[in-house]
Amino acid sequence: MKKILTFALCIYFSTNVLVAQRATKPRIMVRPAETWCTENGYMSVIENQDTKELMPDYEVALQTNGDLTLVISKIESLMNDRDFRISNFLQAIRGVKAQSARNSGITSKSTGNNIAISFMDEINNAAKADIYFDVYWKVTKNGPKSIVSYTLSAYDTYTYNSIASISGTGAPSFSAEIPILVEEAVTSNMDAFLEQLQGYFDDCIENGRAISLEINTFDDGTGIDMESEYNGKELREIIEDWVSDNSINRSYNLVDDTETTMLFQDVRIPLYDERERPMNAGSYARGLRKHLESFQIPIKQGSSTLGRCQLIIGKK
Repeated sequence: MKKILTFALCIYFSTNVLVAQRATKPRIMVRPAETWCTENGYMSVIENQDTKELMPDYEVALQTNGDLTLVISKIESLMNDRDFRISNFLQAIRGVKAQSARNSGITSKSTGNNIAISFMDEINNAAKADIYFDVYWKVTKNGPKSIVSYTLSAYDTYTYNSIASISGTGAPSFSAEIPILVEEAVTSNMDAFLEQLQGYFDDCIENGRAISLEINTFDDGTGIDMESEYNGKELREIIEDWVSDNSINRSYNLVDDTETTMLFQDVRIPLYDERERPMNAGSYARGLRKHLESFQIPIKQGSSTLGRCQLIIGKK
């Protein structure tokens, strides 16, 4: 009976460990690397404040290049097999475009200086992926055989920091199917890549992930600035105390502290809130906003990305 009970407990705890491991797998989104887009002619010119910039035309690439679609599908399948969660890049793009169309007739009431939102920021906000993969490959011929060289890089969608990378050259093959060549080449080094990936994510679970938080005050007639006092404390003290109390291990870096602005970087926040929902810079900043509103301080939230948020103190 004792042996049966011990065996049952082992099964129970092993199952719980496996469930916990699956629950803490990051959400992945796979896209073509910018270098691949450049080499294959999927770049477009955009105007950005009188400056012309080259930007990858991801949607056209995904809709017209069958090899790219299959390569991404192969990598998504590899990650799915390892219990990673997937956000599809093309579906995220379509979701952002649909949302933009719905919002086209809505006029924002916000004023002041807002953070510029890039196309990828919009995609990341919509997809809620933790990590995105950049995949690059190039096929060369050696007689009747094809050889694929590749790079697979992983980036944190909140900070854009590189967190894992593998590259190499696949074995020469008579196969002419590029997706199969890429899959074979990537699979040979996938375990080492996933170890880097999971190690980073495990560190985020234990020590939090980094975000940036900017708080601005503007001369709008209220007379509020960072030196204004509430209950015997300057506003800057109230803000820093809250950030300190609500960051993991009180880990943050106050890089700018003036009469009108406070900028916090590397603020470590939990991956999930108390309801197990993914936490980002915006949801974190809402806590600070509500705290300041309890002092009757007028405040609103400016534009935000997954990893950066701005709060504006002044009239709403």
